[in-house]
Formats: sequence, C-alpha cells, structure tokens
Amino acid sequence: MKVVFSLICIMLFAINVHAAGFLPIANIVKIRGSAFINGEEVREGAEVARGMEIKIPKKGDYLIIKYQNGHKVRFTEALVKVEELTEKSSLLSIFKGQVHTLVNKLTPDEKFVIKTKYASFGVRGTKFGIIVDEKKKKSYLCVCEGTVAATQGELTAEVHKNEDLWVGANAKKLDVKESTPQMFNATNGILKEMEAL
Repeated sequence: MKVVFSLICIMLFAINVHAAGFLPIANIVKIRGSAFINGEEVREGAEVARGMEIKIPKKGDYLIIKYQNGHKVRFTEALVKVEELTEKSSLLSIFKGQVHTLVNKLTPDEKFVIKTKYASFGVRGTKFGIIVDEKKKKSYLCVCEGTVAATQGELTAEVHKNEDLWVGANAKKLDVKESTPQMFNATNGILKEMEAL
C-alpha cells in the first residue's frame, strides 16, 4: 500500500511540475569544443530558454540541442538568438554559421521557424540545413526530407527534398533548384549523425 501511495505522490508531483512550467523545453545534449550562452561557457545538459544568445566561436565547433518533444538542432560555428521557445512554438534567429535541424511532424497549432537576415524558413516537419554566408551575403537552404517554406519580404517558395535555395537581401525571386550531390550528402551526413543521439 505504501508503494502504491508513493507512486501516486511521485506521479502527482511530476504532473504539477510539468503544469507549472518547470520542465525545460530544450537542453544541450552534445558539445564539441567551446560553446557560450549569454557570454558564459556552457556544458552538456544546460537548459536552453527564450532570450538566450548562443555562440560557438571556433571553426568546426558545434552544439546540439534536443527538445523534449524530440526535435534536434545543431549549431556549428554560429551566433544564434532564441527568440521564442515554448512547447508549441520555436523561433530561432541565426546571425552567422550553420544550423542543421531534425523536426518531427508538427501539428497545425505548432510553429518552428528559423530566421536569418536574408530570409525566414518555416518548417512543418523535415530534415534540413541552413548556412549564413556573409561573404556572399546570402542564406543557403538544403532540404534532405520534407518541405521548408522560405520567405523573403513578399517572396515565398516551398523547398522540397533534394532541393536547395540561395537567398540574398535584395532577391527578385526565390530560385529553387535541385541540390548538388555534394551539398546534399554533406548536409545529410550531419543529420544522420544527429539522428544517432
């Protein structure tokens, strides 16, 4: 009887903690090299929350975030601001570097968006990579599975599996093309590593 009572108490506590919003939405599950949140070096297991600025300054270094609902995001040599982060909504602004994303199929009331200074990328559930290339002053998107909606000003385009897109600040149109095997394989290789986590 005591065991049953203890289990009930534990379950009620877990439900109350979750309802009160104490459980983190996302945590860092892997770091290669050095990573910083709001200027402080962080370690694996650290929580990621709205308003945080994530910086991975060294070439080749990265961190991977895992959401409680299973989404995974990897930032490589990047500067990122977490604009919004709830159980239903994620908005990440990437100012430089790369982001690779595994997003599970979303429900109609869920939102997952990645913004760069050149375009926004809305996701419905997919695997893709984005590079912010300051030399070219463009953002690059490569989709390995699913569909990503790209938006730049009033321009919009859907980018599907095996397609990619370069978007600059003053684009006249969004020119979706078949991705090169080199870019697709490089992006997909990183995503496959992430799936193993």
